Amino acid sequence: MAAGNSFFGYARGFEIRDSETIMDIIKCSLSEYYTKSLILDLYRAWPQAFIVYDNFDSVSGFIIGAKYSGTEGRILLFAVKKELRGSGIGKMLLTQELNVMMGSGLSTIRLEVRTDNEDAIRFYKKNGFSIISTLKNYYSDLSDAYLMWKII
Repeated sequence: MAAGNSFFGYARGFEIRDSETIMDIIKCSLSEYYTKSLILDLYRAWPQAFIVYDNFDSVSGFIIGAKYSGTEGRILLFAVKKELRGSGIGKMLLTQELNVMMGSGLSTIRLEVRTDNEDAIRFYKKNGFSIISTLKNYYSDLSDAYLMWKII
C-alpha cells in the first residue's frame, strides 16, 4: 500500500521486537516520558489496538488504543517519525485503529492533544475529530490539552 510518493509499507500489529524502535519514536516525537514497561503493558491490555507502520526497513510510526468505556475507545499514544509526517502514514494508522475499535463494538473515540500542537489538531480535525473541552494543566509540564472526540 502506498503511503506517500516515495516509499511503500503497511500497517500491522505490534511485535515485541518493535519495542526499541517504538521507544525511539516516542523519545523524538512525544514530550511526555513513557517507559518501555508501560508500552508493553498497553500492548498486553489490547494487542489488536497497538498498530505499527512498517516500511519493510523499520517501523516508522505507531498508534495505541484502549477501551475507555463499553462504547468509547481512546487513542493513548500516536506518533510518526518527524521526517515522514504528512506522507499518509498517520492516516493509515488512524484508519486501522478506527476499524479495530468499530470491530470491537465501540461507537466513539476520544484523545487528548496539546493545545499548541497545531499540526496534530489540524490532522485530527481533518479526520473528523472535534474539540469538546480544554483540560487545564493536563501534561507533566502543566501544559493544557484539548479533549477531542469523534463518532465512529
